[in-house]
Amino acid sequence: MFSTVLSRVLSALMKYMRSYIIFPEVGDLATVKGDFYALGHIPNIIGAIDGTHVALVPPKESEQVYRNRKSYDSMNVQVVCLADQYISHVNAKFPGSVHDAYVMRNSSIPYVMKQLQRHRVWLIGDSGYPNLSWLLTPVRNPRTRAEERYNEAHGRTRRIIERTFGVLKARFRCLHMTGGSLMYSPKKVCHIIVACCMLHNLALRRQVPFLQEDGPDGGVVAAVEPVESEEEEDDGDDTDNRDTVIQQYFQ
Repeated sequence: MFSTVLSRVLSALMKYMRSYIIFPEVGDLATVKGDFYALGHIPNIIGAIDGTHVALVPPKESEQVYRNRKSYDSMNVQVVCLADQYISHVNAKFPGSVHDAYVMRNSSIPYVMKQLQRHRVWLIGDSGYPNLSWLLTPVRNPRTRAEERYNEAHGRTRRIIERTFGVLKARFRCLHMTGGSLMYSPKKVCHIIVACCMLHNLALRRQVPFLQEDGPDGGVVAAVEPVESEEEEDDGDDTDNRDTVIQQYFQ
């Protein structure tokens, strides 16, 4: 009975996804950039991007596909958030074994950001992503004080996505490991994740208070797993914009 009701609720919510998860429009870019600049003093940022894992019980026939680097089964959920923790994009269709950079490349984000390039705006992401013309990542092995200052500012700015995941998973414990693994089909798990993101945004817009006590031990749950990557920057990385930002703002 509950499963039937859940399916109907999810189906109804999915029809309104584009009304509750909205990427910044051109007219909103100045405000969004200003909010991000206040976090770490990096200019022209309009979103922080990262992935997190939501545990599930996978189909028997494809169990290994869902096994992530932490050796449990999950969906890899890519999120872009604003400086106020509003979720402006969510992609929840890839299994846990898929790397964050692959999820990003196979989402609508590259297309959307390329459409906004004439406005000279960027997303900010961790070292699990390539540095692109529209995506700023940290400098691996910084060699100058300017690069160190940039990395420090990058960390202060990117921390908002960790906070967003923490609040999201504290509000909706079914998304956190402490809530156990979701025992539904991968498709329904994806719908549950998106529905929680929609309700998270609605709670922000309606100013529903988030209580620290909602998290385990009276705090916000830890939700972001560090990227374990030994890859060095390669020729595919576009570091020109990042170098320009470092030279102009962090010398």
